[in-house]
Amino acid sequence: MMNSKDGQLVRAGRFNYLYQFMNRWVTPKKHGGFGLLELLIALTILAIGMLGIMKLQMQSGIGNVSSRQNSAAVNLARSKMEELKRIGAYSIQGGAIAALADTSTTNDLGNWSSPDFTEGPLNESEDPSDPLGKIYTRSWNVVHDYPITGFKTIRVRVSWVVGGQEKHVDMETQIGLKNMVYFE
Repeated sequence: MMNSKDGQLVRAGRFNYLYQFMNRWVTPKKHGGFGLLELLIALTILAIGMLGIMKLQMQSGIGNVSSRQNSAAVNLARSKMEELKRIGAYSIQGGAIAALADTSTTNDLGNWSSPDFTEGPLNESEDPSDPLGKIYTRSWNVVHDYPITGFKTIRVRVSWVVGGQEKHVDMETQIGLKNMVYFE
């Protein structure tokens, strides 16, 4: 005997378990699974999160390029500073090395509109055969007898342009007379 009770099949007797099994598939569930609205909300939240992660990745890439350019500029300034210090010990007495000659009579360390010496454009490796990446200009000013007599003060500036804005790195050192025999 088959009856209908609230949309479910009912059977008395020994096949009752079969009807109970079939009722699971025939009768719709009231709270099963996700609806379309929940799915759309979840996808929207996921998309907003992914946009944030993409923005962070882009900013990280920009920061990496800027750090690389700053490091290259510091290395270029340091290499010129070491070169000038290496040859400076032999040239303080007579001023024989042209790269360490003071071209003005005043303290022009901060005058970058007309520096004593300029090289460039240079790339990161200072390799003249590499045509790419020559964005750096290296300048330096020399002042004799500053801060005291017998010293030369050298200030090196490496500059480059990024997005229409000039950036630069400055380094300064003093070279003094040493108790040594100079080659003349």
